[in-house]
Amino acid sequence: MYLKFITCQNHNVFVERGAFMEPITISIITVAMFLVCLTMGMHVGLSLLLSGFVGMVMLRNINIAILQLANIGWDTVATFSFAVIPMFMLMGNFATHSGITADLFSACYRWIGRFRGGLGFVVVGTTAMFNCFCGSATASTATIGTVCYPEMIKYKYRPAVCAGIIASSSAYGLLIPPSIGFIVYCMMTGTSVGKMFAAGIVPSIIIVALSFVIITIWARRDPEAMPRGEKFTFKEKVKSLKDIVTFMALFIFMLWGILTGFFSPSEGGSVGAFGAFLILVARRKATFPVIWRCLKDSAKTTTMIFIIMVGATYFGNMLALTMMPRALAQAMVAMDTSPFVVIWILIAVYIILGTAVDTLPLISILTPIFWPIVIAMNWDPLWFGVITVSCMLVGLITPPDGVPVYIMSGISKVPLMTVFKNCMPFFFLLVGVLTLIVYCEPLVTWFPAFIGA
Repeated sequence: MYLKFITCQNHNVFVERGAFMEPITISIITVAMFLVCLTMGMHVGLSLLLSGFVGMVMLRNINIAILQLANIGWDTVATFSFAVIPMFMLMGNFATHSGITADLFSACYRWIGRFRGGLGFVVVGTTAMFNCFCGSATASTATIGTVCYPEMIKYKYRPAVCAGIIASSSAYGLLIPPSIGFIVYCMMTGTSVGKMFAAGIVPSIIIVALSFVIITIWARRDPEAMPRGEKFTFKEKVKSLKDIVTFMALFIFMLWGILTGFFSPSEGGSVGAFGAFLILVARRKATFPVIWRCLKDSAKTTTMIFIIMVGATYFGNMLALTMMPRALAQAMVAMDTSPFVVIWILIAVYIILGTAVDTLPLISILTPIFWPIVIAMNWDPLWFGVITVSCMLVGLITPPDGVPVYIMSGISKVPLMTVFKNCMPFFFLLVGVLTLIVYCEPLVTWFPAFIGA
Protein backbone atom coordinates (compact mmCIF):
# COMPACT_ATOMS: atom_id res chain seq x y z
CA MET A 1 0.00 0.00 0.00
CA TYR A 2 1.34 3.43 -0.87
CA LEU A 3 0.29 7.07 -1.24
CA LYS A 4 0.64 9.25 -4.27
CA PHE A 5 0.21 13.03 -4.29
CA ILE A 6 -1.83 14.30 -7.26
CA THR A 7 -2.90 17.81 -8.22
CA CYS A 8 -6.28 17.93 -9.96
CA GLN A 9 -7.89 21.23 -11.03
CA ASN A 10 -6.41 23.16 -8.11
CA HIS A 11 -7.47 20.52 -5.56
CA ASN A 12 -4.57 18.73 -3.87
CA VAL A 13 -5.47 15.34 -2.52
CA PHE A 14 -3.75 12.17 -1.36
CA VAL A 15 -4.91 9.11 -3.22
CA GLU A 16 -4.34 5.78 -1.55
CA ARG A 17 -3.64 3.12 -4.11
CA GLY A 18 -3.88 -0.56 -3.53
CA ALA A 19 -6.35 -0.30 -0.63
CA PHE A 20 -9.20 -1.86 -2.61
CA MET A 21 -8.40 -2.29 -6.31
CA GLU A 22 -6.62 -0.68 -9.21
CA PRO A 23 -7.71 2.90 -10.01
CA ILE A 24 -8.60 2.04 -13.63
CA THR A 25 -10.87 -0.71 -12.34
CA ILE A 26 -12.52 1.83 -10.01
CA SER A 27 -13.10 4.17 -12.96
CA ILE A 28 -14.82 1.39 -14.91
CA ILE A 29 -17.02 0.52 -11.92
CA THR A 30 -18.06 4.15 -11.36
CA VAL A 31 -18.83 4.74 -15.04
CA ALA A 32 -20.98 1.61 -15.04
CA MET A 33 -22.67 2.80 -11.83
CA PHE A 34 -23.43 6.15 -13.45
CA LEU A 35 -25.04 4.46 -16.47
CA VAL A 36 -27.13 2.23 -14.20
CA CYS A 37 -28.35 5.26 -12.19
CA LEU A 38 -29.21 7.03 -15.42
CA THR A 39 -31.12 4.01 -16.71
CA MET A 40 -33.10 3.86 -13.46
CA GLY A 41 -34.29 7.42 -14.04
CA MET A 42 -32.14 9.26 -11.51
CA HIS A 43 -31.33 12.90 -12.30
CA VAL A 44 -28.15 13.26 -14.34
CA GLY A 45 -26.45 15.59 -11.84
CA LEU A 46 -27.29 13.37 -8.86
CA SER A 47 -26.13 10.29 -10.79
CA LEU A 48 -22.78 11.96 -11.39
CA LEU A 49 -22.46 13.05 -7.76
CA LEU A 50 -23.33 9.63 -6.38
CA SER A 51 -21.01 7.76 -8.75
CA GLY A 52 -18.19 10.25 -8.18
CA PHE A 53 -18.63 10.08 -4.41
CA VAL A 54 -18.51 6.28 -4.37
CA GLY A 55 -15.41 6.35 -6.57
CA MET A 56 -13.72 8.91 -4.31
CA VAL A 57 -14.46 6.81 -1.23
CA MET A 58 -12.97 3.75 -2.95
CA LEU A 59 -9.89 5.73 -3.96
CA ARG A 60 -9.28 7.29 -0.54
CA ASN A 61 -11.88 7.48 2.23
CA ILE A 62 -15.17 9.12 3.07
CA ASN A 63 -13.58 12.18 4.71
CA ILE A 64 -11.62 13.10 1.58
CA ALA A 65 -14.72 12.42 -0.54
CA ILE A 66 -16.82 14.85 1.54
CA LEU A 67 -14.06 17.48 1.57
CA GLN A 68 -13.67 17.28 -2.22
CA LEU A 69 -17.44 17.53 -2.69
CA ALA A 70 -17.59 20.67 -0.55
CA ASN A 71 -14.61 22.32 -2.26
CA ILE A 72 -15.68 21.48 -5.81
CA GLY A 73 -19.31 22.43 -5.16
CA TRP A 74 -18.28 25.84 -3.86
CA ASP A 75 -15.63 26.53 -6.49
CA THR A 76 -18.01 25.58 -9.31
CA VAL A 77 -20.93 27.83 -8.41
CA ALA A 78 -19.14 30.70 -6.61
CA THR A 79 -17.68 32.05 -9.85
CA PHE A 80 -18.78 35.41 -11.23
CA SER A 81 -18.41 34.26 -14.84
CA PHE A 82 -21.13 31.66 -14.23
CA ALA A 83 -23.63 34.51 -13.68
CA VAL A 84 -24.05 34.46 -17.46
CA ILE A 85 -26.19 31.31 -17.15
CA PRO A 86 -29.03 32.66 -14.93
CA MET A 87 -28.95 35.96 -16.84
CA PHE A 88 -29.56 34.27 -20.19
CA MET A 89 -32.20 32.04 -18.62
CA LEU A 90 -33.95 35.12 -17.26
CA MET A 91 -33.71 36.90 -20.62
CA GLY A 92 -35.25 33.90 -22.38
CA ASN A 93 -38.11 33.65 -19.89
CA PHE A 94 -38.90 37.36 -20.04
CA ALA A 95 -38.86 37.19 -23.85
CA THR A 96 -41.09 34.12 -23.96
CA HIS A 97 -43.68 35.50 -21.54
CA SER A 98 -43.74 38.82 -23.38
CA GLY A 99 -45.15 36.92 -26.36
CA ILE A 100 -42.15 37.49 -28.60
CA THR A 101 -42.14 33.88 -29.83
CA ALA A 102 -45.65 34.14 -31.25
CA ASP A 103 -44.95 37.62 -32.65
CA LEU A 104 -41.75 36.43 -34.31
CA PHE A 105 -43.64 33.56 -35.93
CA SER A 106 -46.41 35.91 -37.07
CA ALA A 107 -44.00 38.48 -38.55
CA CYS A 108 -41.97 35.87 -40.39
CA TYR A 109 -45.14 34.33 -41.77
CA ARG A 110 -46.24 37.64 -43.26
CA TRP A 111 -42.90 38.10 -44.98
CA ILE A 112 -42.11 34.62 -46.28
CA GLY A 113 -45.21 32.50 -45.63
CA ARG A 114 -46.37 33.13 -49.20
CA PHE A 115 -43.54 30.96 -50.54
CA ARG A 116 -43.89 27.19 -50.62
CA GLY A 117 -42.24 25.93 -47.47
CA GLY A 118 -42.31 29.43 -46.00
CA LEU A 119 -43.61 28.23 -42.63
CA GLY A 120 -40.75 25.74 -42.56
CA PHE A 121 -38.34 28.68 -42.85
CA VAL A 122 -40.21 30.40 -40.04
CA VAL A 123 -40.01 27.35 -37.76
CA VAL A 124 -36.27 26.90 -38.37
CA GLY A 125 -35.60 30.56 -37.57
CA THR A 126 -37.93 30.74 -34.58
CA THR A 127 -36.68 27.49 -33.05
CA ALA A 128 -33.04 28.43 -33.53
CA MET A 129 -33.53 31.82 -31.86
CA PHE A 130 -35.49 30.35 -28.97
CA ASN A 131 -32.95 27.62 -28.26
CA CYS A 132 -30.14 30.18 -28.04
CA PHE A 133 -31.48 31.10 -24.60
CA CYS A 134 -33.08 27.81 -23.65
CA GLY A 135 -30.09 25.47 -24.01
CA SER A 136 -32.25 22.36 -23.82
CA ALA A 137 -33.49 20.82 -27.06
CA THR A 138 -36.13 19.02 -25.03
CA ALA A 139 -37.65 22.24 -23.69
CA SER A 140 -37.24 23.94 -27.07
CA THR A 141 -39.09 21.18 -28.91
CA ALA A 142 -41.92 21.19 -26.39
CA THR A 143 -42.31 24.98 -26.48
CA ILE A 144 -41.97 25.54 -30.21
CA GLY A 145 -43.99 22.44 -31.01
CA THR A 146 -46.86 23.74 -28.88
CA VAL A 147 -46.72 27.21 -30.48
CA CYS A 148 -45.85 26.49 -34.11
CA TYR A 149 -47.32 23.08 -34.87
CA PRO A 150 -50.99 24.16 -34.61
CA GLU A 151 -50.25 27.18 -36.84
CA MET A 152 -48.67 25.00 -39.52
CA ILE A 153 -51.60 22.60 -39.43
CA LYS A 154 -53.98 25.55 -39.73
CA TYR A 155 -52.32 26.47 -43.01
CA LYS A 156 -52.70 22.88 -44.27
CA TYR A 157 -49.13 21.68 -43.89
CA ARG A 158 -48.79 17.91 -43.66
CA PRO A 159 -48.54 16.85 -39.98
CA ALA A 160 -45.59 14.47 -40.47
CA VAL A 161 -43.62 17.16 -42.33
CA CYS A 162 -44.32 19.72 -39.58
CA ALA A 163 -43.21 17.30 -36.88
CA GLY A 164 -40.01 16.46 -38.77
CA ILE A 165 -39.05 20.09 -39.33
CA ILE A 166 -39.71 21.15 -35.73
CA ALA A 167 -37.89 18.16 -34.22
CA SER A 168 -34.90 18.59 -36.54
CA SER A 169 -34.48 22.32 -36.01
CA SER A 170 -34.92 22.10 -32.23
CA ALA A 171 -31.17 21.90 -31.66
CA TYR A 172 -29.94 24.53 -34.14
CA GLY A 173 -29.80 27.19 -31.46
CA LEU A 174 -26.95 25.31 -29.76
CA LEU A 175 -24.65 26.68 -32.47
CA ILE A 176 -26.09 30.18 -32.61
CA PRO A 177 -24.66 32.64 -30.08
CA PRO A 178 -25.43 33.31 -27.31
CA SER A 179 -25.58 29.53 -26.94
CA ILE A 180 -25.91 27.97 -23.48
CA GLY A 181 -24.21 24.86 -24.87
CA PHE A 182 -21.13 26.92 -25.76
CA ILE A 183 -21.21 28.63 -22.37
CA VAL A 184 -21.17 25.30 -20.51
CA TYR A 185 -18.33 24.04 -22.74
CA CYS A 186 -16.32 27.19 -22.02
CA MET A 187 -16.94 26.91 -18.29
CA MET A 188 -15.66 23.32 -18.35
CA THR A 189 -12.53 24.10 -20.41
CA GLY A 190 -11.61 27.71 -19.65
CA THR A 191 -12.11 28.74 -23.29
CA SER A 192 -13.08 32.36 -24.05
CA VAL A 193 -16.86 32.67 -24.32
CA GLY A 194 -16.61 35.56 -26.79
CA LYS A 195 -14.30 33.59 -29.11
CA MET A 196 -16.53 30.54 -28.81
CA PHE A 197 -19.58 32.58 -29.79
CA ALA A 198 -17.72 33.96 -32.80
CA ALA A 199 -16.61 30.45 -33.79
CA GLY A 200 -20.21 29.25 -33.98
CA ILE A 201 -21.47 31.97 -36.33
CA VAL A 202 -20.26 30.64 -39.71
CA PRO A 203 -21.28 26.98 -39.08
CA SER A 204 -24.70 28.07 -37.82
CA ILE A 205 -25.27 30.24 -40.90
CA ILE A 206 -24.35 27.29 -43.12
CA ILE A 207 -26.73 24.92 -41.31
CA VAL A 208 -29.69 27.33 -41.35
CA ALA A 209 -29.10 28.28 -45.01
CA LEU A 210 -28.88 24.64 -46.11
CA SER A 211 -32.03 23.89 -44.09
CA PHE A 212 -33.83 26.49 -46.18
CA VAL A 213 -32.51 24.81 -49.33
CA ILE A 214 -33.77 21.40 -48.18
CA ILE A 215 -37.21 22.79 -47.32
CA THR A 216 -37.41 24.58 -50.70
CA ILE A 217 -36.55 21.41 -52.63
CA TRP A 218 -38.93 19.38 -50.49
CA ALA A 219 -41.79 21.85 -51.09
CA ARG A 220 -41.26 21.80 -54.86
CA ARG A 221 -41.12 18.02 -55.05
CA ASP A 222 -44.21 17.61 -52.84
CA PRO A 223 -46.34 20.79 -53.16
CA GLU A 224 -49.21 19.34 -51.15
CA ALA A 225 -46.98 18.86 -48.11
CA MET A 226 -46.22 22.60 -47.84
CA PRO A 227 -48.79 24.77 -49.64
CA ARG A 228 -48.48 28.50 -50.19
CA GLY A 229 -49.70 30.77 -47.41
CA GLU A 230 -51.77 33.93 -47.51
CA LYS A 231 -50.70 37.01 -49.40
CA PHE A 232 -50.07 40.20 -47.39
CA THR A 233 -49.58 43.77 -48.50
CA PHE A 234 -46.27 45.51 -47.98
CA LYS A 235 -47.90 47.73 -45.36
CA GLU A 236 -49.03 44.69 -43.38
CA LYS A 237 -45.55 43.21 -43.58
CA VAL A 238 -43.90 46.37 -42.28
CA LYS A 239 -46.48 46.70 -39.54
CA SER A 240 -45.68 43.19 -38.29
CA LEU A 241 -42.08 44.22 -37.61
CA LYS A 242 -43.00 46.72 -34.92
CA ASP A 243 -43.72 43.87 -32.53
CA ILE A 244 -40.24 42.33 -32.82
CA VAL A 245 -37.88 45.18 -33.78
CA THR A 246 -37.18 46.12 -30.16
CA PHE A 247 -36.21 42.62 -29.13
CA MET A 248 -34.11 42.07 -32.26
CA ALA A 249 -32.28 45.35 -31.60
CA LEU A 250 -31.60 44.21 -28.03
CA PHE A 251 -30.36 40.83 -29.26
CA ILE A 252 -28.00 42.37 -31.83
CA PHE A 253 -26.66 44.95 -29.35
CA MET A 254 -26.01 42.28 -26.73
CA LEU A 255 -24.27 40.00 -29.22
CA TRP A 256 -22.20 42.88 -30.61
CA GLY A 257 -21.10 43.88 -27.11
CA ILE A 258 -19.95 40.34 -26.24
CA LEU A 259 -18.13 39.71 -29.54
CA THR A 260 -16.32 43.05 -29.51
CA GLY A 261 -15.46 42.88 -25.82
CA PHE A 262 -17.47 46.01 -25.00
CA PHE A 263 -18.80 44.05 -22.06
CA SER A 264 -18.22 40.56 -20.69
CA PRO A 265 -20.63 37.66 -21.34
CA SER A 266 -22.03 38.02 -17.81
CA GLU A 267 -22.58 41.74 -18.32
CA GLY A 268 -24.10 41.00 -21.73
CA GLY A 269 -26.51 38.56 -20.14
CA SER A 270 -27.48 41.20 -17.57
CA VAL A 271 -28.07 43.75 -20.34
CA GLY A 272 -30.21 41.22 -22.21
CA ALA A 273 -32.23 40.26 -19.13
CA PHE A 274 -32.86 43.89 -18.18
CA GLY A 275 -33.80 44.79 -21.75
CA ALA A 276 -36.16 41.84 -22.00
CA PHE A 277 -37.75 42.91 -18.71
CA LEU A 278 -38.32 46.42 -20.09
CA ILE A 279 -39.99 44.86 -23.15
CA LEU A 280 -42.20 42.82 -20.82
CA VAL A 281 -43.17 46.04 -19.00
CA ALA A 282 -43.77 47.95 -22.24
CA ARG A 283 -46.13 45.23 -23.42
CA ARG A 284 -48.03 45.48 -20.12
CA LYS A 285 -47.45 41.83 -19.27
CA ALA A 286 -45.21 42.42 -16.26
CA THR A 287 -47.75 41.24 -13.71
CA PHE A 288 -46.57 39.77 -10.43
CA PRO A 289 -47.54 36.18 -11.38
CA VAL A 290 -45.64 36.47 -14.69
CA ILE A 291 -42.53 37.96 -13.08
CA TRP A 292 -42.61 35.35 -10.33
CA ARG A 293 -42.93 32.56 -12.88
CA CYS A 294 -40.01 33.94 -14.90
CA LEU A 295 -37.83 34.13 -11.78
CA LYS A 296 -38.90 30.67 -10.61
CA ASP A 297 -38.36 29.01 -14.00
CA SER A 298 -34.97 30.69 -14.39
CA ALA A 299 -33.93 29.60 -10.89
CA LYS A 300 -35.06 26.02 -11.51
CA THR A 301 -33.23 25.76 -14.83
CA THR A 302 -30.08 27.41 -13.43
CA THR A 303 -30.11 25.07 -10.43
CA MET A 304 -30.46 22.09 -12.75
CA ILE A 305 -27.50 23.26 -14.83
CA PHE A 306 -25.35 23.95 -11.74
CA ILE A 307 -26.14 20.54 -10.23
CA ILE A 308 -25.06 18.92 -13.49
CA MET A 309 -21.88 21.02 -13.64
CA VAL A 310 -20.97 20.29 -10.01
CA GLY A 311 -21.65 16.59 -10.55
CA ALA A 312 -19.70 16.51 -13.82
CA THR A 313 -16.73 18.37 -12.27
CA TYR A 314 -16.70 16.09 -9.23
CA PHE A 315 -17.04 12.97 -11.37
CA GLY A 316 -14.37 14.27 -13.76
CA ASN A 317 -11.96 14.95 -10.89
CA MET A 318 -12.52 11.45 -9.57
CA LEU A 319 -11.76 9.99 -13.01
CA ALA A 320 -8.67 12.22 -13.27
CA LEU A 321 -7.41 10.78 -9.99
CA THR A 322 -7.76 7.27 -11.43
CA MET A 323 -5.66 8.46 -14.40
CA MET A 324 -8.30 7.09 -16.76
CA PRO A 325 -8.61 10.25 -18.95
CA ARG A 326 -4.81 10.54 -19.13
CA ALA A 327 -4.50 6.85 -20.03
CA LEU A 328 -7.19 7.31 -22.66
CA ALA A 329 -5.38 10.33 -24.09
CA GLN A 330 -2.06 8.45 -24.16
CA ALA A 331 -3.69 5.49 -25.88
CA MET A 332 -5.24 7.78 -28.50
CA VAL A 333 -1.95 9.58 -29.13
CA ALA A 334 -0.07 6.29 -29.31
CA MET A 335 -2.39 4.97 -32.00
CA ASP A 336 -0.48 4.66 -35.26
CA THR A 337 -3.23 6.36 -37.21
CA SER A 338 -4.45 9.73 -38.46
CA PRO A 339 -5.76 12.31 -35.96
CA PHE A 340 -8.96 12.29 -38.01
CA VAL A 341 -9.56 8.68 -36.95
CA VAL A 342 -9.28 9.79 -33.31
CA ILE A 343 -11.71 12.68 -33.76
CA TRP A 344 -14.23 10.42 -35.51
CA ILE A 345 -14.05 7.96 -32.59
CA LEU A 346 -14.92 10.80 -30.21
CA ILE A 347 -17.66 12.00 -32.55
CA ALA A 348 -19.20 8.51 -32.58
CA VAL A 349 -19.28 8.48 -28.77
CA TYR A 350 -20.94 11.92 -28.67
CA ILE A 351 -23.58 11.00 -31.25
CA ILE A 352 -24.44 7.61 -29.73
CA LEU A 353 -24.83 9.04 -26.21
CA GLY A 354 -26.55 12.12 -27.65
CA THR A 355 -29.50 9.99 -28.73
CA ALA A 356 -30.40 9.35 -25.08
CA VAL A 357 -28.87 12.19 -23.01
CA ASP A 358 -29.82 15.87 -23.36
CA THR A 359 -27.27 18.36 -24.62
CA LEU A 360 -26.07 20.21 -21.51
CA PRO A 361 -25.59 17.09 -19.34
CA LEU A 362 -23.67 15.34 -22.12
CA ILE A 363 -21.36 18.32 -22.69
CA SER A 364 -20.73 18.49 -18.94
CA ILE A 365 -20.04 14.76 -18.65
CA LEU A 366 -17.79 14.12 -21.67
CA THR A 367 -15.82 17.35 -21.93
CA PRO A 368 -13.64 16.71 -18.83
CA ILE A 369 -13.01 13.15 -20.03
CA PHE A 370 -12.05 14.11 -23.59
CA TRP A 371 -10.22 17.35 -22.76
CA PRO A 372 -6.85 15.63 -22.09
CA ILE A 373 -7.10 14.16 -25.59
CA VAL A 374 -7.68 17.64 -27.05
CA ILE A 375 -4.58 18.92 -25.25
CA ALA A 376 -2.47 15.90 -26.22
CA MET A 377 -3.50 16.12 -29.89
CA ASN A 378 -2.91 19.91 -29.87
CA TRP A 379 -6.36 20.60 -31.31
CA ASP A 380 -7.85 24.09 -31.36
CA PRO A 381 -10.34 24.38 -28.45
CA LEU A 382 -12.71 26.45 -30.60
CA TRP A 383 -12.70 23.83 -33.34
CA PHE A 384 -13.32 21.00 -30.88
CA GLY A 385 -16.05 23.02 -29.14
CA VAL A 386 -17.98 23.49 -32.39
CA ILE A 387 -17.54 19.80 -33.20
CA THR A 388 -18.83 18.88 -29.73
CA VAL A 389 -21.97 20.95 -30.10
CA SER A 390 -22.49 19.83 -33.71
CA CYS A 391 -22.49 16.22 -32.52
CA MET A 392 -25.32 17.12 -30.16
CA LEU A 393 -27.38 18.28 -33.13
CA VAL A 394 -26.89 14.97 -34.93
CA GLY A 395 -27.53 12.82 -31.85
CA LEU A 396 -30.79 14.53 -31.02
CA ILE A 397 -32.52 13.31 -34.20
CA THR A 398 -30.80 9.93 -34.47
CA PRO A 399 -32.68 6.66 -33.74
CA PRO A 400 -33.38 4.88 -31.52
CA ASP A 401 -33.75 7.52 -28.81
CA GLY A 402 -33.79 10.97 -30.39
CA VAL A 403 -35.54 12.87 -27.58
CA PRO A 404 -37.00 15.75 -29.69
CA VAL A 405 -38.48 13.20 -32.10
CA TYR A 406 -40.27 11.46 -29.24
CA ILE A 407 -41.63 14.77 -27.99
CA MET A 408 -42.91 15.86 -31.42
CA SER A 409 -44.47 12.44 -31.96
CA GLY A 410 -46.37 12.95 -28.71
CA ILE A 411 -47.46 16.51 -29.57
CA SER A 412 -48.45 15.78 -33.17
CA LYS A 413 -49.75 12.21 -32.67
CA VAL A 414 -47.71 11.24 -35.72
CA PRO A 415 -46.17 7.72 -35.45
CA LEU A 416 -42.63 7.80 -34.09
CA MET A 417 -40.94 6.15 -37.07
CA THR A 418 -42.76 8.52 -39.43
CA VAL A 419 -41.29 11.51 -37.61
CA PHE A 420 -37.82 9.91 -37.76
CA LYS A 421 -38.30 9.38 -41.50
CA ASN A 422 -39.15 13.07 -42.00
CA CYS A 423 -36.04 14.05 -40.00
CA MET A 424 -33.70 12.15 -42.32
CA PRO A 425 -33.02 15.02 -44.79
CA PHE A 426 -31.84 17.16 -41.88
CA PHE A 427 -29.85 14.27 -40.41
CA PHE A 428 -27.81 13.98 -43.61
CA LEU A 429 -27.46 17.77 -43.69
CA LEU A 430 -26.03 17.86 -40.16
CA VAL A 431 -23.66 14.94 -40.81
CA GLY A 432 -22.47 16.71 -43.95
CA VAL A 433 -21.82 19.99 -42.15
CA LEU A 434 -20.09 18.14 -39.28
CA THR A 435 -17.82 16.43 -41.82
CA LEU A 436 -17.09 19.82 -43.41
CA ILE A 437 -16.13 21.28 -40.01
CA VAL A 438 -13.84 18.32 -39.23
CA TYR A 439 -11.88 18.64 -42.47
CA CYS A 440 -12.08 22.43 -42.87
CA GLU A 441 -11.01 23.96 -39.55
CA PRO A 442 -10.93 27.58 -40.91
CA LEU A 443 -14.74 27.51 -41.08
CA VAL A 444 -14.58 27.72 -37.29
CA THR A 445 -11.41 29.69 -36.63
CA TRP A 446 -11.57 32.31 -39.40
CA PHE A 447 -14.29 34.58 -38.04
CA PRO A 448 -12.95 34.85 -34.45
CA ALA A 449 -9.56 35.86 -35.90
CA PHE A 450 -11.18 38.25 -38.39
CA ILE A 451 -13.02 40.27 -35.72
CA GLY A 452 -10.22 39.92 -33.19
CA ALA A 453 -12.51 38.27 -30.62
